[in-house]
Amino acid sequence: MTAAELTTTASDRAIRFRLVLPVTRLGVGIWSFDPIEQLVGAPVADLLEPMMTGPVERRPSAAGPAVDVYPLVLPEGEGMAIPLGQFGELAFANRDGLLELTVPLRAEAWVTGKLGRALVRGPERGVSLDGAARVSRVWMPVAPGVRASVPLGTFGEIGIEAGHG
Repeated sequence: MTAAELTTTASDRAIRFRLVLPVTRLGVGIWSFDPIEQLVGAPVADLLEPMMTGPVERRPSAAGPAVDVYPLVLPEGEGMAIPLGQFGELAFANRDGLLELTVPLRAEAWVTGKLGRALVRGPERGVSLDGAARVSRVWMPVAPGVRASVPLGTFGEIGIEAGHG
């Protein structure tokens, strides 16, 4: 993908980026289990499929463990939330060409510290869509070179990235 395919375009204001998630499927022999799939009720790829612009890629994270990379497009006004039960949710939406990112309240300090000056609004605290937990929302433009991730040690990372121009 080119940098132009992974950024906000002036003509349609869609946001194109890659979502980086840890590989969570654990397996022994013929048995396998994915705790994230159990938590959200479906495979992550199935949830993200309507917004995917290509196949899921697997690569090593900066820390070494494998991560899955989902190429996504968010048309203006669209979004997606992945419920995380008692932790809240991980959500993203295109609000007037800005990426609105919703994270569990526990992640607010890290997100605001990591994204810093890239943020144009937030953090704003609220409740998750199911009303079960507190969350924090921030807004930022997505431009070439934007990359933010939360290292998860032996699990890899969770992050977003746009192409490098």
